[in-house]
Amino acid sequence: MFSNQKFIRLSTAILLFVLLTIFSEAVTAQTNKLPVGVNVGNLVGSTLNGTMSVAQVNQLIQKKFGISVSPTAQALDLYKITYRSHDEKNREVVLSGLVVLPRGGAANGLVIFNHGTIVNSALAPSRFTGKSNASEAELATLAFASGGYAVAMPDYLGLGDHKGAHPYPLGAVNSPSAVDIIEPARTLAKLQNTLIGSKLFVSGYSEGGAVAMWTVRDLERKSGAGYDVSAAALASGPYDLSDTTRKWLLAAPTSQEEFVIRLYLTSYMAYYFHKSTGVKLTEYFKPAMALTISQAFKGNISDENIIKRLAVAAVLMRSKNSLANVITDRFKKTLETLDASDPVIREMRKSDVYDWSPRTKMLLISLPGDKIVDPLNTEKTLRTMRQRGIGKDILRQYVIKDAGLNHITAIAPALAEARRFFDGGFTGLRDAP
Repeated sequence: MFSNQKFIRLSTAILLFVLLTIFSEAVTAQTNKLPVGVNVGNLVGSTLNGTMSVAQVNQLIQKKFGISVSPTAQALDLYKITYRSHDEKNREVVLSGLVVLPRGGAANGLVIFNHGTIVNSALAPSRFTGKSNASEAELATLAFASGGYAVAMPDYLGLGDHKGAHPYPLGAVNSPSAVDIIEPARTLAKLQNTLIGSKLFVSGYSEGGAVAMWTVRDLERKSGAGYDVSAAALASGPYDLSDTTRKWLLAAPTSQEEFVIRLYLTSYMAYYFHKSTGVKLTEYFKPAMALTISQAFKGNISDENIIKRLAVAAVLMRSKNSLANVITDRFKKTLETLDASDPVIREMRKSDVYDWSPRTKMLLISLPGDKIVDPLNTEKTLRTMRQRGIGKDILRQYVIKDAGLNHITAIAPALAEARRFFDGGFTGLRDAP
């Protein structure tokens, strides 16, 4: 039995806990509440994810980039935002993303960064709180926000808060999420009394490289000084889906690792079309693999575990590291003949973004021997744009010359080079091409 004194102490503790919980929930709710009577445009809400101190930022810069990115004197505030955009059927949707604001202002302007391929939203930019997690959101924050830039990173359709299917790997479909985050990012900065310079920059890596290319193309079609892009740095993007990337998927891999990566990317693509159009996965994959894909991609499973599940299924199917042994004969023929009656081929062709004439100063960053995004994508883009009359005053390529890097470990060097380009143009690069 409790004594009266113990009972009073226990009751007081419970009451205090309840009050603190209510207060905490009220504060959390208030962080998402926007000012009444203020024009916030397409910004729906914002929440402070965390703050990175100057010491923390510089420690991580040294760890992730070494001397290739200079230290900062500004702390960084990280905001998860929600904002209005539209999906592939032009329906209004609310998407999430991350906005990073340097304390004291971002005199150099705003960088829109488009991330590479993920399935699990735990690594979506809006989930980054400042604690090191090896995500692209962390690397982009360190590379750009440390240099006096505000940074806005869309999660994309189907990632972050949006519960639909992610349109992988369709840059044309994902670009609006990047275009539409610009205004909300600037609105948030005003609400936080943070001055952002007028310049606008675009960057992206891997899948995000192609999304970034589409973002620049879409922005060049818009009017208004707020959409004028000062420079774009795009790294290792699949700009040519229907030819270069399609042929890469069909080519015989040189290792089990290469095969599993191709299986993962092809599965992700097929899963999107399954969810968005209703086409059966068994149209693309043999039954055992189709079942594995349907279970792996629909749950809250890490990307690493998805890859492991696909790899195990492939071994049990005795695939012999050949995509042809896990996909259907129909899909193999579709890929080989570029059959546009299939939605995969139609949408791949619509998302090709190598054959156009940019006005924006653009740097194409690539890694020789990249085993995940064929560097021929970059070479074909450069060659095609040169044939269109785009000269070195507008477009150049930067080749990362470290043979010890792969598609994952090259992210940091690529973003460091993008930062140099934004800071000083083509002449600011480490080895000016």
